[in-house]
Amino acid sequence: MAELTVIEATEAGSRYPMRVLWVSHSFGYGNDLMYFGEIFRSFRSLVQDTAVVVDVAKNRMAPFRNPYGLKLLPILRQFRVPVRRRGENGAEYRTEVVVPDPLLAVRVAAQKVDVLITIEFTPPALLTMLASRALRRKALLLLIESDPSGRGGSRNPLVLRVKRTAVSLADTIQTNNENGRRYLVEELRADPSRIVVAPYLTSRPPGPEAELSADAPALRLLFVNSIVPRKGLMECIAALERVSPMVRANVDLTIIGDGESRAEIEARAAGLGMGERLRFLGRKTYDELGPYYAASDVLLIPSLADYRSLAGFEGLGYGLVLLSSKYDGASAETVLDGRNGYVIDPLEPDDLAGRLTELASDREKVRAMRRTSLDLYDSCFSLERVAGNIAECAALAIESSGRRKNGR
Repeated sequence: MAELTVIEATEAGSRYPMRVLWVSHSFGYGNDLMYFGEIFRSFRSLVQDTAVVVDVAKNRMAPFRNPYGLKLLPILRQFRVPVRRRGENGAEYRTEVVVPDPLLAVRVAAQKVDVLITIEFTPPALLTMLASRALRRKALLLLIESDPSGRGGSRNPLVLRVKRTAVSLADTIQTNNENGRRYLVEELRADPSRIVVAPYLTSRPPGPEAELSADAPALRLLFVNSIVPRKGLMECIAALERVSPMVRANVDLTIIGDGESRAEIEARAAGLGMGERLRFLGRKTYDELGPYYAASDVLLIPSLADYRSLAGFEGLGYGLVLLSSKYDGASAETVLDGRNGYVIDPLEPDDLAGRLTELASDREKVRAMRRTSLDLYDSCFSLERVAGNIAECAALAIESSGRRKNGR
């Protein structure tokens, strides 16, 4: 059983003397833990005894990148089925159903840990709940990102019944925002006393500290995402077509990403006449993104449908002004409208064009808004704060589990 060999962790400090195991169908992309790796790094500074379940097949093809000193357990076997859903505004949302080996529950139950942390209601999460309750009693912290209706969450009565049963098994449920709490209480009938509203998911690619300079010769715009219809880049190009030539001459746009719409959008963008101030750089790895954020002023998030895009949190971490779509579930958290950016409707290009014109003509306002973004990140969404939120909720789950065992 060499494939189940544990990759041992290095030494670290500890503030919470508990043993934690994370279980989800996926962390990051491929064999790169991406934003979860950065969260795990901060979490492990608080909880030394931290282990993470990873996919056997992925680990066999290429061992997971683990500069975080994590204990990785390759005990998850699964296959994926792609599915398509539609958000509330009709935009297509591609996702997948993950079908794991049912023996995952047995393998998880065999681990000597105090608390299991699992995410949402995927089959691996449900098996983790089974391991927590039916096979061997362990405390359970369930993480629910938000209200999934924006990404076409299922309304099937059987699915709702499964979810309601699942939330009843959790000792503590942590959700990122009030929409998540409302969904848990009103839709899934979760016990409000077990719900904690505290961000657990954020992102800041490694990179330099933000410099809030107003000296750049042009307003530096950044788009970082897949170049597919749902992400709204074509709508940004339409907005740039509507600004005056004078404004366009004072705008610099860097586009990072790739996808099915890239050739079409590049062809249309060539008509803007921006020359070298418009750059399509293709796909970059997560670890490569930091310098591009640090060299920008404004982050464009024009998505036509997103559950809770992490791009906005990355922008906050680098102190960027956010022009964020109202169809992105994260906008309510990341945008203080008029203070660190604006919530926009990408289907109304004149709206975005007006905001671009405003920002391009008032660089001091841009700098003030950037400072507000940094303050919001530090106070609510930094990696350290998010890790602390999770660690505290894991400790609450252990406490709640003890009370339930004693019938209190």
